[in-house]
Amino acid sequence: MLGISRWSEKYSYKTIERFFDKKINWLSIKWKLVKGSISKEVILVADETTVSKSGKSTYGVNYFYSGLHNRAIKGLSFLSFALVDVETRKSYPLFTRQMKRVEKKSVEVKVKRGVGRPKGSKNKNSGDAPLKGTFKVVSRYLVHIQKVIKIPNLRYFVYDGAFGNGVGVQAVKPSGLYLISKLKRNSKLFFVFEGEQKQRGRKRIYGEVIEYSTIDEKYLKETKQEQNKTIKIYQLEALNKSIKGKLNIVIIIETNTQNNKNNRTILFSTDLNQHYQKIIDYYSLRFQIEFNFRDAKQFFGLEDFMNINKRRIHNFANLSMFMNSVTHLIHKESHFANYSVSDIKALFMARQYTREVLKIYGHKVDEVLIEEAIYKVSAFSLIHGNVA
Repeated sequence: MLGISRWSEKYSYKTIERFFDKKINWLSIKWKLVKGSISKEVILVADETTVSKSGKSTYGVNYFYSGLHNRAIKGLSFLSFALVDVETRKSYPLFTRQMKRVEKKSVEVKVKRGVGRPKGSKNKNSGDAPLKGTFKVVSRYLVHIQKVIKIPNLRYFVYDGAFGNGVGVQAVKPSGLYLISKLKRNSKLFFVFEGEQKQRGRKRIYGEVIEYSTIDEKYLKETKQEQNKTIKIYQLEALNKSIKGKLNIVIIIETNTQNNKNNRTILFSTDLNQHYQKIIDYYSLRFQIEFNFRDAKQFFGLEDFMNINKRRIHNFANLSMFMNSVTHLIHKESHFANYSVSDIKALFMARQYTREVLKIYGHKVDEVLIEEAIYKVSAFSLIHGNVA
């Protein structure tokens, strides 16, 4: 916050503090910034990230799992939604929300009941069970995003393997979007039963179990050879007992030609008509949000901020993610051929230093005349020296 106040020149530290105390509609602001720059083909992605935080006074501080440290660390957890432009392969953050860890209540010892089904109990549909935790938050904000900003041509929501279950599919359904996610590699899949049904009793739904080692060649869509690997891609409709309804399954089997070992990835989409290449491409694009997290932590203070109350934490997290979109748009208008936050940072520092030097010698700052000088000043510190 001190750095922001220094670079803003006209605003004091107290003014910046008051800014972070305001209620800001970050979703609308971020959408208005990027809606004129994205292509027609977009997908919505979401993921969680953990930032380290010491002390006890910070709102929501607790122990959360960190993939970077491969263990639970003391810090804050944030869930972020982003819009990925499929054409440019860029991710534009839309909304970030702090997640709280709910402490488990002590479980009361239940009295052991008798054998058999309790009298008066009724069948329960697992698809109607109330959502909890991340599933509840994601479901709520998917509907909220659709309602507030109405993104044109948006049809797909992509999440990692945490949503590869019935609860994940249930959470996305109210938004009207199709879900693309990943199943566990040992998931049991079934063909849809197409035989003759019995006249009495419940209709049969599940057919034969899909054996991954002997999948029928009629489902094979593509075979690729890469170095010492043979990659086979299959697409088929299948059922999973933990998920209600048919799934569009894409099975990717990589075989090491030297030791004949297999590695299997199972992706799925709730859109039964989606092409297998789109499913693979959209799921791989989900990773673009990780670059947003990286840049927000490395350059925009997400890992270093000192705010401790709820509103300021929320505003700072959203501002940090918002800066990713700002730098993407600055890069589009700059002379740099390759995107680099470090290069953009060097350019702005050169611009500021050039102004200050000219002020010392009493010269007026003319942006048009000194633009070439600014690029020369910043050139020595650029990572990508090539300028368009």
